[in-house]
Amino acid sequence: MRIPEDVRKDIPLTEEVIYFDNTATSLTPRPVIEAMDGYYLKYRANVHRGIHRLSQMATHKYEESRKVVADFLNAEFEEIVFTKNTSESLNLVALGLEHLFKPGDKIVTTPYEHHSDLLPWQRLAKKLGLRLEFIEGDDEGNLDLNDAEKKIRDAKLVAVQHVSNALGVIHEVEELGKMAKEAGAIFVVDAAQSAGHMEVDVKRLHADFLGFSGHKGPMGPTGIGVLYINEEFFETFEPPLIGGGTIEDVGLEDYKLTEPPERFEAGTPNIGGAIGLAAGIRYIEKIGIDRIERQEHKLVKRITEGLDELEVPWYGPRNLKKHAGVVSFNVPPLHPHDVAAILDEHGIMVRSGHHCALPVMKKLGINGTARASFHVYNSVEEVETFLGVMEELVRSLR
Repeated sequence: MRIPEDVRKDIPLTEEVIYFDNTATSLTPRPVIEAMDGYYLKYRANVHRGIHRLSQMATHKYEESRKVVADFLNAEFEEIVFTKNTSESLNLVALGLEHLFKPGDKIVTTPYEHHSDLLPWQRLAKKLGLRLEFIEGDDEGNLDLNDAEKKIRDAKLVAVQHVSNALGVIHEVEELGKMAKEAGAIFVVDAAQSAGHMEVDVKRLHADFLGFSGHKGPMGPTGIGVLYINEEFFETFEPPLIGGGTIEDVGLEDYKLTEPPERFEAGTPNIGGAIGLAAGIRYIEKIGIDRIERQEHKLVKRITEGLDELEVPWYGPRNLKKHAGVVSFNVPPLHPHDVAAILDEHGIMVRSGHHCALPVMKKLGINGTARASFHVYNSVEEVETFLGVMEELVRSLR
């Protein structure tokens, strides 16, 4: 498969706009839509327990999708739980582990987290009287690993993002995972911005829990996410939601949970979404994760060079080996929303605002940024068009 040309043929929107908002959600290729259509048009039924052929087919495809995700993460089949999105996955982790904490226990995270990997721990800390500490880092998002080692040493839980959605920095998750394991701490990874863009191996990362959304890197549908639960936690992780599908037996006064992963998926799941997610994963695996990463790195290199030439401030690591396909920038004195609106007039879609990372913006002393973020279907030609519009904008302000 040629990239980005052949991928763009599968995504008609790439012919209509320049889509640089992949951190928020990616565009959907035809094979993903076709896989979901197959479910809704040919074997639409609920999963599990149904004896008729449609239910049997739906169940087979649903569980086949779980296997695709498990292989994608180098996990076991039973360790994959389908959720709504990354936010739900991380909230479920906090709720399911709550009973393991006692007042004074410490949670360690970073000041660069998306709100979804910050608010659940803030709430848990306030509720249970826990200590919440942050690994020190600089304005580019680079973590101080010496400080990390000191703070993780007596931590109960460590929660970190793999890639910053605001700064594009790739954190040293593997090293942090090793530190957590040596300290006997639970290690939680937010992979929302890495899954589908680079290799995510739960064993290599030493993850106990890991979450991501199907609609971002994997180019799947919205409303489907994944929570990886290390099998070592099957008995200690309490399902926050129980009901239909989670039980083996029920009496009037008690119940017995079924085996994982079903005990962690209450009610009817997003069947079509899981099938679409699996189709998205198959699609990006056909392209090759390494090729996706190289394409995005090429675009980051060109856009940052271009912004430097225009003297437009951008944020994130100057070491581009640590910079994923996310570039935040500003065009003073314009507000980021104004920059995004001007780019939209030229058919270029970028995100603007605080990106659900307000502590990052406060650390940098800014009210937000405009953000260009890439996937494999984005091209160097699109970046050149973007830089041409930016040059006109900068010139008009000087």
